Amino acid sequence: MGRERAGQGQHFCFCLALLIFVSGCSLWQESSRQREMRESLQAGNQMLVHGDFDGSLKAFQSVVLTAQDKPPADVAVYKTGVLFAHPHNPKRDLRKAMSAFSQVVTSFPSSGWAEQARVWVELLKEAEEAKQKAEQSREAIERSQLELEKNRQAMEKSKQEMERSRAELERTRQEIEKTRQVIEKSKQVDIEIDQKRRDRGR
Repeated sequence: MGRERAGQGQHFCFCLALLIFVSGCSLWQESSRQREMRESLQAGNQMLVHGDFDGSLKAFQSVVLTAQDKPPADVAVYKTGVLFAHPHNPKRDLRKAMSAFSQVVTSFPSSGWAEQARVWVELLKEAEEAKQKAEQSREAIERSQLELEKNRQAMEKSKQEMERSRAELERTRQEIEKTRQVIEKSKQVDIEIDQKRRDRGR
């Protein structure tokens, strides 16, 4: 009976040791995972500062993939938004930036980054609205310019028509003058013929 208790005690100690070992491994893995994510975030920030936007994006995406829906995914998603909104990024995309900031607000509402993300969302909305208004104004100006050009062409055409009418009127006036002169000459000839007849009759 003493042997059974000793065997049970050894079995319990072995199980306890195994449990501690497994827990320790799990904690070590979690610690290693957290360290890797911190390093990726730091690397992403450094690359962003130095203008390596592609490298920075990969680093932030790696953090999001590893953390999934837990911190520091909130930071990585926020930084992705900053990256896409960055004015020096040749692949700048304000819609992707807005999507990233909106994701921080909806997926991580209690995060310290959520309020800053909300501000970004509002700013980007205002920028998009201003851009749309500017585009509408540009289109309106283009339409006005086209309308002005049409009016100018119509006025030019009217001017040419008036010029043709004036020339036609001048030709008609000259024709009338010629006809009047012919009639005058004809009258003069008739008068002369009548005079000659009278002279012969005497």
